[in-house]
This record gives sequence, C-alpha cells and structure tokens, in this order.
Amino acid sequence: MAAAPMPGPTLSSQQAYILDQFNGQTYEPNKMDVQHTPLYDTVTIAAGNPLTTSTSQYFVAVSTKTIAQTNVQTSKKLDAPEAFTVKSFRWFYQQNILLADLYAIMTGSVLEFVIGNKVYQRGPLWVYNPGGGIFAAITNTSATIYNNGTPGRNAMHVLAINVVIDNQASFYAQLNCPSSITLTAANAGGTGITSQLVLDGLYARGVQ
Repeated sequence: MAAAPMPGPTLSSQQAYILDQFNGQTYEPNKMDVQHTPLYDTVTIAAGNPLTTSTSQYFVAVSTKTIAQTNVQTSKKLDAPEAFTVKSFRWFYQQNILLADLYAIMTGSVLEFVIGNKVYQRGPLWVYNPGGGIFAAITNTSATIYNNGTPGRNAMHVLAINVVIDNQASFYAQLNCPSSITLTAANAGGTGITSQLVLDGLYARGVQ
C-alpha cells in the first residue's frame, strides 16, 4: 500500500490574511514584503487661483514634490512589482484655510478615486474624514481652526471592501468640481488650500 503523500506547507494566519486583503491577485507569498503603511500625495492651490478638477489631482506630477508632500515615485502608478490594497481614504487639509473657501470646496466638489478608467470611490468630501489633525483649536490671533471630522483612528473613514491597486495599474484621485471654484485672493484674507490624500492600507513591494 502506497504511503499517503506528505501535506504541503500551509500559510500562516498572517500570510492568509495578507492574501485575502489583496484578493489573491497580486500578492505572492515569500516574494513580496508587505507592510501596513500609507500612500499619500499633496496638492497646493494658492490664494486667488481656481480650484478645478484638473488642478486638484493627486498622485500626478509627483517628480517635483518632496517626501513631505508625497511618497509615490512615479505619477499615476506604483513601480513594479509593487501593489497596494486600500483600506481607508483619508482627506486632510491645512486648517488655516479661509472658512468661505472651505465651504465652497466642501459643497462644490466630490472626491473621486480612479483606477484605469473606472471610478472606485466617489463621494462628498465630509465622508472621507481623516481621523487626524488639529482639533477645535483657537490660534493666538483668535482664529478658529476647522477640521474635517474628529481626530482619532476610530473617526477615520474605513472601507468595508478593500480597493486593490494592482501591479502597474494606472491610478489617481481628484476633486471633481462641476464648476471652477476661485479661491479668495490673499489681499481679501484668502490663504489658498493645501490638502493631502492618504491611502491607508497594505503596501506590497518586492523582497530586497
């Protein structure tokens, strides 16, 4: 009677979790290093300038930005063989923004996240609260600082279903503005807007 074949190696609970998070499409056990670390990009629009769909794109024109502004190396894609599974979208802005400009942006645009030609997220900006930042602060000039939600990880926007950025897939995000929003000029109290989009999730890279 022939001996029963020896069972093959089994995935650890952590490996099984990672494989499940990437839907088994892009992650190869023992060939990819996976860490829970964000992807992020920053867009700055100066006072008096228009905020439009094209001027508010994230993960675009990254070569001119510093590590404080982005950690993406190539515009609109991850370098091979990288992949990312997005577990949360976190939209943050510098809180010195003029309140009238903030209202105009919050009511006049929506956040969109695109992979290839398909929109995987679209919603009002208040939905994508970052769960971080300065909270209910009064500056030494008595100016109030306004947040998009309460800071704290339990207050951040979390997806029920992950969005997976496959290896070499084209992706970007933008504030889709049906009408151009002209920010208040500096001589009228405008400060422009600096906003940052953080993709919180699992970053898969080649083992080095």
